Amino acid sequence: MSEGSFENNNLELVTEKKSEFNIVKEVWEWFYTIALALIIAFTIKFYIVDIVRVDGPSMFPTLVNNDRLIVTKIGYKPVKSDIIILDSAYKNRMAYYAEYEEINDTELNFFSRLNLYFRLPDELKRKYYIKRVIAMEGDIVDLQDGKVLINGEVLEEPYYEGITEITDINTKYPFTVSEDCIFVMGDNRSNSKDSRSTSLGEVPVKAVAGKAVVRLWPINSIGTLK
Repeated sequence: MSEGSFENNNLELVTEKKSEFNIVKEVWEWFYTIALALIIAFTIKFYIVDIVRVDGPSMFPTLVNNDRLIVTKIGYKPVKSDIIILDSAYKNRMAYYAEYEEINDTELNFFSRLNLYFRLPDELKRKYYIKRVIAMEGDIVDLQDGKVLINGEVLEEPYYEGITEITDINTKYPFTVSEDCIFVMGDNRSNSKDSRSTSLGEVPVKAVAGKAVVRLWPINSIGTLK
């Protein structure tokens, strides 16, 4: 073998290795970019802003089935008359976690709760409701003659013209909203599972996922929500 052919073979080998290295690097860059994009997308969805679809008639006529809404999350604190998204299973899930910790003499951290979440019964997994905030912690809610009274005064509700009835005899009125909780109702009072029912009851502020601020769909109903 001549000296020249030996050098050419080495050059081809170096070129081949360089090509392989570039491919690995390019694959890694794609993987990194996609992973970073997914992390950013999930962060935005779970902590900053989200788009949700209305499922059901409980907020009619303010909202109807299949409306699409923008929900703001970051830094949000519930305020009376706000339309909110809440996790209806939150209280029962937290009670389950507390019982699990007691039985197993352990303390669940974020990751262990996340791992346990996927093995929970369906009724303990997140199920979101859309409702309106009626009263805050310390407020006294009463229902009389089809009206909602807050701290003894009739609640002005321009978004609703019907009557509000007691839906669960196990909920006693006047009802005082507990600390760090809110009292919610749907605008469609005759067809809404809300704080009047013991199956939901008052809602912990920590169960509130965000505030519905804008309707995106249908096009002819685009606008801010009140």
